[in-house]
Amino acid sequence: MKDNKYIGAWDLEVDGKYVPRTVTIESIYQDTFVGEMGKEDKVFIKLKEFDKAMVCNRSNFKRLETFFNSFDPEDYMGKEIVLTTEKVKSPQGLVDALRFSTRPIPKKELPSLTEEQMAKAIDAVTSGRTTVDKIQKQYKLSEDQLKMLTND
Repeated sequence: MKDNKYIGAWDLEVDGKYVPRTVTIESIYQDTFVGEMGKEDKVFIKLKEFDKAMVCNRSNFKRLETFFNSFDPEDYMGKEIVLTTEKVKSPQGLVDALRFSTRPIPKKELPSLTEEQMAKAIDAVTSGRTTVDKIQKQYKLSEDQLKMLTND
């Protein structure tokens, strides 16, 4: 059942498969949830990457505590974590549920600097518009490229 009010497993679906997604915790708050069991007080998490909030159950809160090594939700604000799906038992049978992963966030592979970009980078470093450190945060540099940028 797709619910447009809250984030669900379907929000991680791409071409018929669930794709884990790195998300940033924006806020955590308590509010009233109206569902099959009537009105209940629930904890919600607002993630920067989604317009909707996520209902956060006990399983996910335990995972947040484990991942961030803290019981204080304030420690999670502005931090990244991977959101994925898992099959869980429910009264409706086996369903796909959102789960926070306790595994480390995968490192993003930086792109290599092309020859054309390299010429522009040398010019930018020489003229003082940027630094080698800033370029290294955006691109993977070979030893030769690093030497050219640092004039070594």
